[in-house]
Amino acid sequence: MPLPEQKDPSGRYFINEALNNPEALKSMPNPYDCLVESVENLIEETPPTLPWTGRFGGGLYFGLFVGPTSIAFFFLWLSKLHPDLTIRGLSPEDYCKAYLSLEQDKYNPAETPRSGCSLNHEYMCYNAVKACLTKDLTYVQNFAQNIDKLTLRPAFIEVLFGRAGLLSLMRTMKYWFPESGEILDPEIEKVIQHCLSYDPWTFGVNPNNQRRYIGAGHGDIAIISNIVMTNPVYAPKVQGRLEKILALQTDSGNWLALEDGGEDLVQFCHGAPGIVWCLVPLKKYYPDLRDRIDGAIERARKVIWERGLLTKEPCLCHGITGNAFALAEPQRSHFLHHATPSIVRVGLSNETLERSSDNCGVWWSEAGRAWGWMMHEYDRAGLGDSVEDIGFPGATNP
Repeated sequence: MPLPEQKDPSGRYFINEALNNPEALKSMPNPYDCLVESVENLIEETPPTLPWTGRFGGGLYFGLFVGPTSIAFFFLWLSKLHPDLTIRGLSPEDYCKAYLSLEQDKYNPAETPRSGCSLNHEYMCYNAVKACLTKDLTYVQNFAQNIDKLTLRPAFIEVLFGRAGLLSLMRTMKYWFPESGEILDPEIEKVIQHCLSYDPWTFGVNPNNQRRYIGAGHGDIAIISNIVMTNPVYAPKVQGRLEKILALQTDSGNWLALEDGGEDLVQFCHGAPGIVWCLVPLKKYYPDLRDRIDGAIERARKVIWERGLLTKEPCLCHGITGNAFALAEPQRSHFLHHATPSIVRVGLSNETLERSSDNCGVWWSEAGRAWGWMMHEYDRAGLGDSVEDIGFPGATNP
């Protein structure tokens, strides 16, 4: 049976057959095989050619979120973890170069109402990924010189549209290209000071409709984690904000989407999974809060285990794949069993799964599933903790 037979009455998630029946716990097939198959599917569905076949936003490019630069970011990481892998005669580095050669240079530095200034912004993401790949300071300079021009929404602080995403991109460039720090360190300081100057942090594309989000997609937890992961000296400065988030955990173990309530979702962007993704790498910076953070993670995993087998197409942002990595083994493998390439293919064809509006990107679609298999293969090989060492693309990665 590929997917559970029963859905919750809400239609949001499948009833987890292993919740009260340990014998129903599924083991995970070889993640390397799933990784290769997912990469094959990705190249087949959206090859590195023009015209671009990505369907989200009419085929527009949206940085690490959606489009060829998003896929290139996956191949950048794959080139580090599996440099000798060959798919259709090309290496991960070859594919990274190919997906960065699809007229991204036609996207200018101007910010638009929908691009924000960071992970959705094609120009900034393209230059960041190119810097990581080529180790060429020209791309670092292109990135740094345009930060001060991104002023359309000064209050954009969160990770997908805002300054927290800029911190993530700069941290990533320093990780791949340490020499970039001489250019980026002063910019990192300015961006952090900009973030800290706002209280409370709110988000809304419409400046007249701002909300106080908690979760990793648009809320406080990913802002905190990006400030601290980028420069740990600021950990004490945001500790109060972190403790406030811990206090907002509900009796079920979840966090509602907004500080004052909102939807009760169980996915990366809103709810317990994304907060767990952020808490795992944050823990080491808060030794005095370690027991409290561990307790919050344990309670969160209970609600993810109960309500996390989402009926949306498996992906990192709001699907089974992203939720799986907020769990520990063997629950993680049980979730991933329900998101293998063959099961996804059947689930989409018979409409058991709700198809995503994106067919390629690393947050919402196939590149994200491939990212998950890359992480799981890393864990299975005993190389470390993939949630901490690899992380969520653009949000919690080193």
